[in-house]
Amino acid sequence: MKLHKNNIKKIPFTCTLDCGGRCELVAWVRDGKVIRIDSPPGKPDNDHKPRLIPCLRGRGQRRLMNSRERLLKPIKRSGARGSNDFTEIDWDEALDEVAEKLRYYKEQYGSEAVLHITGYGSLGGRGFSGLSASNRFFSFWGGVTDTCGNTSSWCAGIASDWMLGDVWGSIYCPDLLNSRLIILWGMNPAENRHGVNLAYFISRARDKGAKVILIDPRYTDSGILADQWIPIKPGTDVALISAIANVWENEGLTDMDFMNTYTTGYKAYRKYVLGHDDGVPKTPEWAERITKIPAETIIQLAREYISTKPAILLPGLGPQRTMYGEQTERAYITLACMSGNMGLRGGGFAHDGIEPRGRVGLGNLPYGNYRPTRRIRSENWGKFLLDGSLDPSVRMAYVVASNAINRSSDTLSNAKALEAMEFVVVQDQYFTPTAKYADIVFPICNDLERSDLVSGGGNVFYNKKAVDPLGETKTDYWVFSRLAEQLGFGYEYTHNRTQEEWVEFFLNAEKLDDDRLKQEGVIRGEIIPEMTLAGFLKDPVSNSLRTKSGLIQITCPQAEENGLPEIPVYIENKPEFPDDYPLHMVTPHSKLRANSSGHANLWLQNIEPHRIWINPADAEQRGIEDNELLEVYNQFGKMLIPARITKRIMPGVVCIYQGTWFNIDESGVDVGGCANVLTGHHSTPTGGMAVHSEWVQVRRMAE
Repeated sequence: MKLHKNNIKKIPFTCTLDCGGRCELVAWVRDGKVIRIDSPPGKPDNDHKPRLIPCLRGRGQRRLMNSRERLLKPIKRSGARGSNDFTEIDWDEALDEVAEKLRYYKEQYGSEAVLHITGYGSLGGRGFSGLSASNRFFSFWGGVTDTCGNTSSWCAGIASDWMLGDVWGSIYCPDLLNSRLIILWGMNPAENRHGVNLAYFISRARDKGAKVILIDPRYTDSGILADQWIPIKPGTDVALISAIANVWENEGLTDMDFMNTYTTGYKAYRKYVLGHDDGVPKTPEWAERITKIPAETIIQLAREYISTKPAILLPGLGPQRTMYGEQTERAYITLACMSGNMGLRGGGFAHDGIEPRGRVGLGNLPYGNYRPTRRIRSENWGKFLLDGSLDPSVRMAYVVASNAINRSSDTLSNAKALEAMEFVVVQDQYFTPTAKYADIVFPICNDLERSDLVSGGGNVFYNKKAVDPLGETKTDYWVFSRLAEQLGFGYEYTHNRTQEEWVEFFLNAEKLDDDRLKQEGVIRGEIIPEMTLAGFLKDPVSNSLRTKSGLIQITCPQAEENGLPEIPVYIENKPEFPDDYPLHMVTPHSKLRANSSGHANLWLQNIEPHRIWINPADAEQRGIEDNELLEVYNQFGKMLIPARITKRIMPGVVCIYQGTWFNIDESGVDVGGCANVLTGHHSTPTGGMAVHSEWVQVRRMAE
């Protein structure tokens, strides 16, 4: 912390949003109020250790903490669930009632009658906030019903595990400066971080002569980094990959030395792309009908990819959020192996640009002996509550740092599921749509109102409390400490330490340079520029993978066990009602929010008003004008949202950014523009999110 003229204190911190990065920020504080958020000046900035520059979400923290949606006192429901009818109560009354309910449901029905829902509203701490604080609490209390699964990258993780025996690592960002070709396949680092400096290094690589190709249904903000945009129909990525592989095989371009040395099962995939089994060669002409990409463009892409070295394939996480997302991820890995770029500096495959680094060790708060008795999927938890499949049934829900009904598929059903609960507790900073369905809501501090140690990207950040908490807000740790005391395990949860005392304990125990950490706000880990699978590629025998063969598995027995083909073939993602809902909908993450965190920041929302992207051809067919209020609907729900007519999205596809808050009117129509009102509870064969496999219809309000 530094004291400057005009009595301004400059306090370093990092925000804990689930955006894919951890950045350096500085809060300017005067007279106990945050007056500005900035990045620290004068920091070293080089390719080896670039500055951690924040995005507008991080810079918007001041306005977010003063949002009109901010919760400042505990409240209790006094009207119907889903309404705004709440009354303020004091902390003792709120804590007493929640503790009493936890005792009651555990004694009467068992601890699994309580559903614990948490999310990614507060990441990177040692067990003080959000997910980690609530997980710790229930580890001492009892085996609850919990939510599980990674809604962001489930299929990517599954495919990597099947094929590589582990999750594929990240790219060392400066290594992109060695690239001559960068393929952004559904990757949008200009809006969704994928690592703090990934977009910066892509731009640098392009300045050095690398070509950048963007493959995406939309010309995203990352299009400014690209030399070529190839629009692709959502859910058809595997067809395009199959056609590229077909070109390589027919022209003898596949890196067979790599495939024979490091992979197993490639012969089966080769037979598929050449059509030896089904009589259908996966030619560019075949893929053109499916992907809507001209055959000549596919041929150009195939030849350019295989002949330009080093080339790197950077897929985003959007394409794997489709009905057969496992196949998409398996096809990406297969193509990268075939390309001859594995093991080359500036080449290969990676999902993000969080540089591999030497870790700065930190301890964590102790956990208890209980683990969840059963788990249900995070993306469709509402389905399990409504279909009667849980025995014994869930009667109480405890929701922490998660706008659960908003962020998961099929928002209307999720709302019904919470509405049917006997008792609901929500612990959050804001009066979210989920909070409206609670019986008790606890108001929580934000990052600037509490001290914490935050880790991310191999770095450690010290978040010193910058200002006193607004209103009567408390930390998650404080809330669970008080509940733990009432329920008989207060010492086990706290060891008689406050959050600030725990922070000092970790600093001393790990022998960190705490003076430097407190002064600068961060200790950065030493970068280890190690390539993905480096040991395996050097010696596949001594450093075999944790797969059945020890090699990269092109054919996967696990896929067949989950109802998928053993090789990454294209499976058509058919609409359920093609005549009624002809427009394919994508729901990407927004640069203005991290999931739904940030919706309450009106400053951010005014930067780019929330609208549905629609191609001029689709708009003209329906008589739609720009900014006109539209009805968008399908079998799951209906919303009202203004139009954005733009050539930046391909015909037949519409885009609604994910994360704006659900707001139902008296007729059952969402007027908040929540994308998950139009998504269903279905999932991929292994349980991944399939939100990019939905179709809608759009019409003018006057019709």
